[in-house]
Amino acid sequence: MGEFAVPTARRRAPALVVASSVLLGGGGLARIAQVAAEAVRQDINLVAYERVSPATGWTAVPMVFLMGVGLVVALAGAGLIGLAVANLGGANWTRVVTWVVGGTTLTVAAGWWLLSLVPAPDGPSPGTTDWAAVNALADQLMPGWVDPVLTTSGIVASPALLVAVVLLALPPANDFYRRRRPEPSVVVYPGATVQV
Repeated sequence: MGEFAVPTARRRAPALVVASSVLLGGGGLARIAQVAAEAVRQDINLVAYERVSPATGWTAVPMVFLMGVGLVVALAGAGLIGLAVANLGGANWTRVVTWVVGGTTLTVAAGWWLLSLVPAPDGPSPGTTDWAAVNALADQLMPGWVDPVLTTSGIVASPALLVAVVLLALPPANDFYRRRRPEPSVVVYPGATVQV
């Protein structure tokens, strides 16, 4: 009766882990911004195509695919933001999950970038859409914020994620995530003094 436990000091995340979490959260926000801007761009391209070409159902499959990709990227971005907060707690599993999600995200982003380097076929094909007219109309309809957001988020997201993952592998981060035995609680009896 009359005894209570004195809480022990909580570990603080080193600056390296905090910087990694800030970069990780920024990379997650950049991915979400990228998905939002890309969705607007694809919608404008679809509207331009429908105004220039006769209505066909060919756009359904690519749009469903792009919606699925957008959903996965948005969920990965939200997951990165969650991991940014969870990494500050010092549980090693959060660091491992960050490496897996970060590595997968970086690999997919590199694949998309490589696919964007593949040139489109030149010249019109007989009986097909006038893509020059579609692109000209899409350029007229496109909101002014879409290209800057896509460019900025594309430049920020992958490097921030890469640096965050590397920072989590450095020795100060290893020390922070290393398992520690819990310190026993100090029991203080009424009238006793505690030296800290």
